This record gives sequence, C-alpha cells and structure tokens, in this order.
Amino acid sequence: MSQQSRRRFIEQLGVLGGAGTLTSLAGCSGDGGSGSGDGGSGNNGTTGTSGDGGSGESQEMLIGSVFPSGHVINEMAKSWAETVSEETGNRVSVTIEPAFGGESEVMEQTRIGSIDGTIIGTRWVIDYDPKNFWVESPFVFDSWEQQRRAFQTEYLEDGKKALRQEGNQHLVNQPIYRGYRHTSGKKAYETPDAIQGTNLRVPDLSPWVNIWEGIGASPTTVAFDELYSALQQGVVNAQENPAETVLSASLYEVQSHYTLTQHLASTGWFTFNSDTFSSLSEDDQTVLTDTLTQDIKELSSSIKDSESKAIDELESNGMNIVEPDRDAWLSAAEEPLKAQFEANWEPSLEEVRNI
Repeated sequence: MSQQSRRRFIEQLGVLGGAGTLTSLAGCSGDGGSGSGDGGSGNNGTTGTSGDGGSGESQEMLIGSVFPSGHVINEMAKSWAETVSEETGNRVSVTIEPAFGGESEVMEQTRIGSIDGTIIGTRWVIDYDPKNFWVESPFVFDSWEQQRRAFQTEYLEDGKKALRQEGNQHLVNQPIYRGYRHTSGKKAYETPDAIQGTNLRVPDLSPWVNIWEGIGASPTTVAFDELYSALQQGVVNAQENPAETVLSASLYEVQSHYTLTQHLASTGWFTFNSDTFSSLSEDDQTVLTDTLTQDIKELSSSIKDSESKAIDELESNGMNIVEPDRDAWLSAAEEPLKAQFEANWEPSLEEVRNI
C-alpha cells in the first residue's frame, strides 16, 4: 500500500459513522492485566526466517495484539504491515494476530521469542517501571499533550532500558492515544462532592483505587465483563471509561449521566522482540519505526475525532452529558496524588506537572 493509500485509509477511520469504528475502538477497556515481570534474554523469533536484513534473506514477523479482531488499532497495524512489505521490497513481512491472550501473555511470548512483537497498553510501565506509573494514572495531567510528552521524558528511560534488557523488547517510542476516560453514573458529578461515598467501579490497579478513594469515592474492582450486570444490579453505581467503551458496552442503558472528568487518556504501544529487531538491517529498522510512528500519530488524531462522535451518540441514546468543574476535581485529587507520589512514585507531583 502506498503512503497516499495508507493516509487515506487512516483518514477514513476518523469519519466512519455509526458503530463500526466505535465498536472497534471499544474492545479494550484499558483495564490492567497481570504481568510476568521476570527477566531473561530471548531467542530469535521462531515465526520466520532469521538472518540480517542486509543479506537478502526475508524476515517474517508475527505481532501479537491484546486488542480484539477488527479493533481500529489492529486495522491500522495491518495497513502499516502492507507499507513495510512494500517499502522493504518484501524483505520484511509482518502479520498481526489478536489471539495471543492478555498483555502479560503477549509480553512473555515476545520476551522468549515465540512471537516477534506486541500491541499492548501500559503493562510495560507496570512491570518494568512501577515507580513511574503516574504516567497513566487519574488526574495527574492537564492535557493529553502533557501526558504524551511525559512518556518521552528521561523519567521513563529506566523502564525502557529494563524492558530492553529484562524483557528483551524494543519499544516504539510513540504512544497511541486511545481516548479520555470519563465518569458515568446515575447522576451528574459536576464536583467531587457529588461522588462522595459512591461505589465507583475501577480496574484492579491499586494506585487508581487509592486516588479515587482519596477523592472521596468508594472504589470497587469489578471485572469488565461483569460491569454491565454490576451496574444494573446496583453492585456499583458508577464507573469510568472512554466514551467508545461506554457506547459499545451499552452502559447508557444502565447509566443516565456521563460526566466529562477527563481524568486520564489511555494509551497503546508497540514492542518488537529485540533479537528479531536487531537481525534487520538498519534501513529496514528505520522503515519499521518511521512508518509506524507516522501511522500512530495519524491514528491518534483520528481517534480524537471519533471520540467526540461517540459522546454525541451517547447523548442521542439518552445520556446527559455533563461538563464538570474540572478545577475542583484536580484540586480534590491533589492530596491523594501527593500521598501516592511520596509513598510509591518518582519524581514529585510538582516536577511532573512542570513537564
């Protein structure tokens, strides 16, 4: 696929109406899975012909994705794979496969070389750089641009190094914007006072639990596949997720208000098995990373467009869209965030806010 065709494909993703794009986006809620975190060096990928890219031998790469079949990130990755094949003269062939389990599983299989790469969320930070998990935690950042910059600061270098040395993976240093997480409930949450004592469903991530608890909610961890029934039965009364997820999971049927707390942008990432990546010529490595970085930037922009359409569709399905006092929310989160930084994270909240 030519550069122009690839650009056209990604632009189309942002203008597709209805549930097609939105359902694809919503397949992964951004909940954390369990991580292996154990070190060691991997073997060459067993999925293709090894050897350096300059020798004329072809390299077949198998990339395992945690996102379901049809997900917009996987569709972008397939388009990117066509570009790689074209621009390397078929020296590098990439296959995207969504059936390799959760983040921990695909990272472990990439580490040992059973597959050649991953498409994941931020599991790599949890496993290899937990002191910096502030980079994807609620109410830390004022904007997505600030969060994106944070991922590319020196603070994350130790984690990326550990991922290379212990996890045997090369991280493509460009996050995919997957959408802002907002808060839904049976009433509006214009200020934190309105959520005091509310049973709020959150993923099973202790920093997130601590922050929401410090704000005054009563956070409860519920598996995503049980969330609809938990809301329906009153086990929990509120939850937080991107608009596409709320739409695709039909949570508007059991929630009346969607408050745009904009407390966190979820991200996605690509990694390559280090042995496979280093077996390629420098030119082919550059093709892989440069074309993927550009596609990620374009897809992230497209997702921002579809995100606003999802919010409009939630409203058309009967949800009340609430613009909260975000300054009040950020102020309420200040003390629990400071406590989290002091106990578990580096550097300080003040330093992070200055990124």
